Amino acid sequence: MIANYHTLRALVAEWQASLVGSALEDVWSQERDELSLTFADRDGARTLRVGARPPLLYIVSRDGYARARRNAATLFVQAVGRTLETLLFLGLSGEMTLQVAFAGPNSNVFLAADHRVLSAFRNDGALAGTDPPAPRPAPDPDTFAAFAERYHAKGRPIAHAVRRACPLLDRTLGIEAAVRAGLDPNAPDNILPREREALFRAVETVRQDLLSPSPRIYRSEDGAPLFSLIALKFARDLKEETFDTVEQAVREGVRRSLAHRRFRETFDPLEKALERAASRYDRRMRHMQEALSRESRADQYETWGHLLTAQAQDIPRGSEEASLQNLFSGGENVTVPLDPALSAMENARRFYDRARRARAARKTAGRRMEETRNGAREVRELLDALRGMRTLRALRAFKTEQAGPLSRFLPRTEQEKKRVPFRIFRLPAGYEVWVGRNARQNDDLTFRHAKKHDLWMHARGAPGVHAVLRLTHRNDAPGDGVVRQAASIAAWFSKARGSSLAPVTVAERKYVRKAKGGPPGAVTVEREKVLLVEPGLPDRAS
Repeated sequence: MIANYHTLRALVAEWQASLVGSALEDVWSQERDELSLTFADRDGARTLRVGARPPLLYIVSRDGYARARRNAATLFVQAVGRTLETLLFLGLSGEMTLQVAFAGPNSNVFLAADHRVLSAFRNDGALAGTDPPAPRPAPDPDTFAAFAERYHAKGRPIAHAVRRACPLLDRTLGIEAAVRAGLDPNAPDNILPREREALFRAVETVRQDLLSPSPRIYRSEDGAPLFSLIALKFARDLKEETFDTVEQAVREGVRRSLAHRRFRETFDPLEKALERAASRYDRRMRHMQEALSRESRADQYETWGHLLTAQAQDIPRGSEEASLQNLFSGGENVTVPLDPALSAMENARRFYDRARRARAARKTAGRRMEETRNGAREVRELLDALRGMRTLRALRAFKTEQAGPLSRFLPRTEQEKKRVPFRIFRLPAGYEVWVGRNARQNDDLTFRHAKKHDLWMHARGAPGVHAVLRLTHRNDAPGDGVVRQAASIAAWFSKARGSSLAPVTVAERKYVRKAKGGPPGAVTVEREKVLLVEPGLPDRAS
């Protein structure tokens, strides 16, 4: 309602005595989509600020002249020095006007003379020399017949229909009129004739109140300020602050609205990213619980290995299966599938190996389940803490204090992507794994981007890329779970991807050197250790 006709009319009434007759001293912009105009007379200077960035459109004043020394662009130089003769379109001496046009996304300020735009605040190149916006009186039905003629029921909310019938009323006043009429402002607009009459009578009471403004600001549940020229029945349960003048209320409303917009611009992406992360963790936990609830076949494989070992002499080579006496459960026969290309003992060793891998995978799955549970708890704690933020200062402090954990869940900017061309995987506790994409990137990653205390990884005995677990400082201890997960990523981007378990070399970056005379990516490693891990990827990469 700050840029509503009724608010602007009330402001003009308050500014008339102090602004008309003053000279336009300077016009500039130092904030995005905001134009400042300073007028001065013998009593001092006053600056009007015009905001043209939807959805917050405004014109406010403040005493004095405060232009930044840097990053401020001078505009409308043809108008500087001229006297303000009327507040209607900011009429200047020499038949020149500054027209403030609040029109949603096309809001603008025009310097015009002789029915031509001399300069425009926004999109000047395309608009200079064109016709300025022509003033058109908005319909303002003052009888029920005129109101009924303009009230078109199209299944939209009642408040919307009121605005279409009475264009000088904005959304806030449309809602207020509906509530005063005893109607739900969000209900469909196809109401009964007697309800339309009640709605028109409510519109009349709103208009009557607007003739004697009593400006105030309400604070909504989400902290957004709601400016109004009149007391609002629908907002009576909200916290309210009244002001002596419309100018004071508008100035404070704009200040709070801008602060709220900056808060939401920081808060909303954080909340959205953490909500997505929480949903991913929930899905992972469900899938892991389902997998862990299924019975492991490790014991069965081991039993088959024992039975084959004990009865190998009775099994001819080339058999596809064997019916063996179960020596562990009463002697009933068990059918064991075989690889005909292997002997009975070789098949036994194969089942022993399967049992070992199944148990290792089960152990790894249990460890990952615990890591996932911890990650889900961490995300929920961050989300709860974020939702407790009420001020921009507290929100910025939260981002700084939790920069490490938050970095796992926030999308990287395009500039960061260009600066770091590698694959990046985010792990628990804010750790990142950087992975090269080819031999040249392997060299760049290892010898240009990795710090000497980072952990370097490569699948042992198999072609693959270089991976680096980034550490924050030389004494950083990421924990076995994080290191093993990083090693799993290194194994995944190698020829060992299809293996159940793969060995991965791990060493501090300072112990990795280029191989003399070798091709890009060839290295020699000292003081390494080898981890046996299951190749795999975390949920998130970039």
